[in-house]
Amino acid sequence: MVIKFLFMKKILYCLTLVFSALLFSSCLKGGLEDLPEYEDAEITSVSAVRYRYMTDEKSPASGEYLVKEVDLTFDADIDSESGSVKIKVSVPSEFPAGELGNLSTSNLVVAVSISTAARMSPVGDSSQLGVPADWSKLNRYVVQAANGNKKDWTIEIVEFNK
Repeated sequence: MVIKFLFMKKILYCLTLVFSALLFSSCLKGGLEDLPEYEDAEITSVSAVRYRYMTDEKSPASGEYLVKEVDLTFDADIDSESGSVKIKVSVPSEFPAGELGNLSTSNLVVAVSISTAARMSPVGDSSQLGVPADWSKLNRYVVQAANGNKKDWTIEIVEFNK
């Protein structure tokens, strides 16, 4: 009985090793160097212009005041030749009336989409993307493609209608 138990344990151990080897093996047929290096360093679209604000409502779970976000209406003109993005923003009709006095270009969230596998960095004191920031001025960025190509871009809000 003990011998049978040890034999079964050995078989189970071998099957586990074989299964682990198959599970952790790679499906790659070539090295990662065979993958394409993208060369585009473009801003392809403006995906959002938002306003965030703290409400008087508290979260039942944490007791903290809730932060809400309102999507603003926008139209973006992207000029790849000059590396510029000009955004026209307007306030939608469903915007909270009590927050209209606090709304300005100095506290908006702007998000953009860029080329595949590219990275984007602000230059100098330019605003961070994706967080409330100052868009009352011209902001400069560098978009770096996967292959190392770099392109300078400017983003600005050229029109703001409340």
